[in-house]
Amino acid sequence: MTFLVLNETNKNTGDKGMVAQCTSAIFNYQVIGNGAVVDFFGSNHPNADIGNEEHWSPIVTIAAASPDSEPFRQHAWDKIRYVVTAGNSVEIYVSSGVSG
Repeated sequence: MTFLVLNETNKNTGDKGMVAQCTSAIFNYQVIGNGAVVDFFGSNHPNADIGNEEHWSPIVTIAAASPDSEPFRQHAWDKIRYVVTAGNSVEIYVSSGVSG
């Protein structure tokens, strides 16, 4: 079974967002939008601040029209953050499923 951890639309360059209470699972990242580029980060910091770069570790950068280089990413970050680095009207989808 899978579910959307992130389901964001109409995001623009500079927008940030995060989701907490993720689990150890398999994740898939997708970005839609003309010229869209989104950086994804993970954190296990108990009080992760979306703006404090020291709380976040890079996961992957995804560009529109380019599939994730790994069909299934397995990680154990408690929180996932996105940062839109290019594009307007960007759609961001991160799905999660059990890892075993």
